[in-house]
Amino acid sequence: MSRVEIIAVGKEILRGKTLDTNSNWIAQRISALGGKVARITVVDDLIPEIVKELKASLNNRSKVIITTGGIGPTFDDRTLEAVARATRRRLILKQEALNLITQRYRELKQRGFVDSEELTPSRKKMALLPRGSTILPNSVGTAPGIKLSSKGTTIFCLPGVPAEMKAIFEESLVRELQNTIGKQFFQERKVSVDLGDESRLAGVVDQVMRQVSGVYIKSFPSHFGKEVQLPLGITASGNTQKEVEDLLRKAIERLKEELERIGHSLKEFPEE
Repeated sequence: MSRVEIIAVGKEILRGKTLDTNSNWIAQRISALGGKVARITVVDDLIPEIVKELKASLNNRSKVIITTGGIGPTFDDRTLEAVARATRRRLILKQEALNLITQRYRELKQRGFVDSEELTPSRKKMALLPRGSTILPNSVGTAPGIKLSSKGTTIFCLPGVPAEMKAIFEESLVRELQNTIGKQFFQERKVSVDLGDESRLAGVVDQVMRQVSGVYIKSFPSHFGKEVQLPLGITASGNTQKEVEDLLRKAIERLKEELERIGHSLKEFPEE
């Protein structure tokens, strides 16, 4: 099973101001994709500390390293500089990243979320990436994530804001990770539940994922309402097709039981 390590960057986590929910969420996703999270580390946003942990992960021959935090516009966002140092690369201004950042601030200005779309030095800083990086677009925020390969290890750098991290992970990393760490078989089933409030469903989903190790359940809310059918995607991976199908069947059965207990039901859709 492929070894994955997670490095969460941020002084606010170490001081207890912020709870590191990102690492927990990523670990669940990695497990469902067939990988093994072997180590989770939290480090201060100091370049020497980040470099030290990156080198340790590289020396552990991890197949994948995922960092969260420290890729934004502020002075203490220094993860990418640390990645460059740890992999002995130079930081370069990536035009593709600069174009994405420019477009995002233009959109934010038009929507009234920022006062100016000017590409200030701090904003331009987010386009300074280690040489050889591939851009991972950020559909929620401004700072793009990156992918970088070094001596057989793939490094992914993601934002620390959970919504941004999750968006990049789902839109860019899932397919990459299936190819890099995934088991031989991967499958997704679509279902829906007659429960329009995602917050009420969250406890049920968490419980089922704890009971059925190796599956991941994601909801796709659109709006509230008594008649809303909330779509869910259930994914699993395994060494055989039967193993995957058994996991999905067990997860759906447990979901049905838990929903019936609170007076709701689940609808299955034909397999694609």
